[in-house]
Amino acid sequence: MNAHIFYGLKYGKLTITLTEAAPELGMEVGTAHNQISAGTFPIPTRKLGKNRVVDVRDLADYIDQQRMLARKIFEK
Repeated sequence: MNAHIFYGLKYGKLTITLTEAAPELGMEVGTAHNQISAGTFPIPTRKLGKNRVVDVRDLADYIDQQRMLARKIFEK
């Protein structure tokens, strides 16, 4: 299944909070904040009011890229 479809159906909106996104990436929210501060967080974020948010399309793209990378490694 394409991650765009999955996350679109799961969340029903285009942006999700960092609190929602971090577990999808297998990390704690604090780790995500630390990576954002260090400039190493793997997807773009932005501030929306007091919340830091992620576009679900960027999240889906990253998940799909990681899946393709894992498949290439597995197939070798």
